[in-house]
This record gives sequence, structure tokens and C-alpha cells, in this order.
Amino acid sequence: MTDSSETSVGEDVPPLTAEDFQALPLFPLPRVVFFPGTLLPLRLFEPRYRSMIEDCMSTGPRAMAVCLLAAGWDADGNGEPRIHPVAGAGRIVSHEQLKNGTHNILLKGLARVRLEELPQGTLPYRRARATPIADRDITVPPQDVTALVSCATKVASVVRMQHPEFSLGVRPDDPPGRVADAIADRLISDVETRQNVLEAIDPRERVRLTTDAIGELLAMIAQHEKPS
Repeated sequence: MTDSSETSVGEDVPPLTAEDFQALPLFPLPRVVFFPGTLLPLRLFEPRYRSMIEDCMSTGPRAMAVCLLAAGWDADGNGEPRIHPVAGAGRIVSHEQLKNGTHNILLKGLARVRLEELPQGTLPYRRARATPIADRDITVPPQDVTALVSCATKVASVVRMQHPEFSLGVRPDDPPGRVADAIADRLISDVETRQNVLEAIDPRERVRLTTDAIGELLAMIAQHEKPS
């Protein structure tokens, strides 16, 4: 069934509140880095995460943080593997419960956060107190953003050969940090690099990291296309 209060993705999504940040449910994943300004579809099928989403939809908050599991997580036998403390937090903008009891949700990324885990108590899932991380108020040279978008546009043209609908998801009025987030989300697959971009609160550094990664991708494409 689809939740009757589902929010259209095209509408403005209300920001996360101070109350939301006090006890934010955590969804740790091994290969997912969640950026502000992006959309993330998820399927929840483990019993603890079914319980989590049911609590989110019934008592709130209708939000969660998606955090990357730290290296060595698969060797942790206590059921609470270490996570990276910087994560993406977002609001649930759509929710569907399937007949088999699993849930499909769509998250809209709204903030970078630093997590301080709370005692789990009797809940089957983890929660954390989350502190929003604002970008540093630093000017990014326009030519740096232009270079990033130019590189990303070249890669996007290759992607569109197989996926004509592909979009970089950036607008002319987006701030530089948001441009880097969108491009990193769509074009960078290496998890460690994605996490480094997420943790870069200096927008100049974020643009540089993303540009370097896209430049490497362009070099790989050029090498692949070079006649043998």
C-alpha cells in the first residue's frame, strides 16, 4: 500500500527540524553515500529496518540518516559495525509497503550531519543525535566550477549513449558545493571518493575532489576509446 500522506517529489520538501535531529534513525550501508540535494530510493526488507520505517511513518521522524559502514564492517560480529560519523540525512518523501511486508521509500537529501550514536535500548535499529554541518563561507572561483561542469558534461555525453535520459541534475544558480554534490552523486562510483566528497565542508575542496575524480574518469574513457 502507498502511504496516503506521500509527498510529491516535485514539491518543496520541508527542512529537517531540531527535533528531527535529536534522535535520527540510522540506515548503515556498505556501499552507499548519500548527498544533500539528491534522491535515494531504498528497499527495506530486514525486520529491524521494517520496524524502523514503520516507526518513522507512525510516530516520526519521517527522516533518517544513511551512513557508510567503516572498513572492516563485515568482520564485526556484534551486529553494530562501525560507521563513518559524517553522513547524509534526508526526509522520506514517498513510502510504499508491499504485500510481502517489505517497504520501498524515497529519501530527499537535505543535510550533511555529524552523528553521535544514542544508546539503542529496546529498539532493534540504531539512532543518533545529528548535528548539521554547514559549508564553510568561502568563495569558490567561478572558473573552478566551470571546469567541473565542463568535465562532467563530457562524461554525461558518453553516458547518454546508453541512457538518453541521463541528467547531471545541476542548475545555473546552484551554489558550487551543491554542484559538486550532484555531480559526485551521479558520476563517481568509488565509495571512498564519494565519502571524501561528502566530508569536505570547504566547497573549494569539494569542487576540487570532484573535478579530480571526473578528470580520472575522462582519462579512462579516452584510453578506452583510443584505437588499438
